[in-house]
Amino acid sequence: MKNNSFLLGILFFNLLSFHVFAQGKNTNDTINNQLVIPDSDLKEDILKTAAERLTSDDFLGSWPMFGTDLRMKIGGYLKADMLYDFDGTRDKSQFLMSSIPVEGEAAYGNDGYLYALVKETRVNIDIRRFATDKIPIQLFFEGDFFNTDQRFRIRHAYLAAGDFIIGQTWTTLSFLESMAFMIDFAAGDALFGGRSVQVRYQKQVSEKIKIAAGLEYLGALGIENSNNFDGQANIKLPLLALKMDYRWKTGVLFLGSSMAQLRWEGGTTGPKDQVLQIDAVIAGRQYIGKNNYFTYNVSLGNASGENIIAFIGSNANAVLNAEGKLDAIPAKSIMLGFMHRWAEGLESNFNYAYGWLDAPDSRAPFALKRGGVGHLNLVRHFDERFSIGAEYIWGAQRTSNDAFGNAERVQFMAKFEF
Repeated sequence: MKNNSFLLGILFFNLLSFHVFAQGKNTNDTINNQLVIPDSDLKEDILKTAAERLTSDDFLGSWPMFGTDLRMKIGGYLKADMLYDFDGTRDKSQFLMSSIPVEGEAAYGNDGYLYALVKETRVNIDIRRFATDKIPIQLFFEGDFFNTDQRFRIRHAYLAAGDFIIGQTWTTLSFLESMAFMIDFAAGDALFGGRSVQVRYQKQVSEKIKIAAGLEYLGALGIENSNNFDGQANIKLPLLALKMDYRWKTGVLFLGSSMAQLRWEGGTTGPKDQVLQIDAVIAGRQYIGKNNYFTYNVSLGNASGENIIAFIGSNANAVLNAEGKLDAIPAKSIMLGFMHRWAEGLESNFNYAYGWLDAPDSRAPFALKRGGVGHLNLVRHFDERFSIGAEYIWGAQRTSNDAFGNAERVQFMAKFEF
């Protein structure tokens, strides 16, 4: 615990000192020498403010909203997937380590199954205001059908005004550029982040450095109440997140940290306690020539397990012990990726993610303690819109009672972007 706190302090200090040093550094580089990651190398768009998006009038595919100074574009993609799961993982739509059956569970030893889906298909509306005498504004709304009954659900709904972003979108510490492309819907089990309602300030402060500060709603409180005390988890303060991006001609480095308050409110009959959530993230992408890049994402935190995609929904932040006090759960994750382009339009991507919790003995016996998931694919891009691919996925998890399980899956896709 002391070691984790010490490491977090070092990372946070480095974030601040690196920013100060870089601002004072003289350089002849220009903004044009920054890394510009091709859209084809990303699973999701890089989140930018309206001021960044509207630096030019280039908004391909848009049309004027007549009688206004606005332009609108409809985008998205249709994606059809078919997969075969060899070991009966419980989530048919995405491969998550928490869905792998382990020894002692009823689902352990299940036969495989075939499954097909189109519910990752998504649609978005992008509206931007181009006016030299007014504040730059962008409205972005996107949804997909990724739920059990394939109803439309909101992914992103935000307003970008100048250097501010207000609404629901990727959290400040979601570094999407730190993973290679995956066919599986899961964004990489060890990716730190998710989507949240927030207010964020994001600014290019120098030719290579961008900083951001966000106040976010912490939706996943993740407190396990195995003793069935009266009360509920709640928050009184938003999560505070800080990050910095440093870009050069062939790479990008992300540094970030966040903190929040977790509370248990027991009313008149239950216990009351609170604990500090704190974490740090280092991530990046480095290109090697035109046909290769590698990625990395490392996180370390205390009471922040639910901020790692693998542990969302598993009460991985803290445990309410027998004395009614919150025991914070230290959490760590690492994700590594690599892309190689075999020829024009033909590429392979590799991702491996591993996450683990230093959970107390009071946790539920089959709660996820640690595990890893790997993806290896081959993708053929026929043009900038149509692609097909195949992916092999494998993973394993170990639970609090030391039960173990592993699983494998193959998945095929056809995707058309518009």
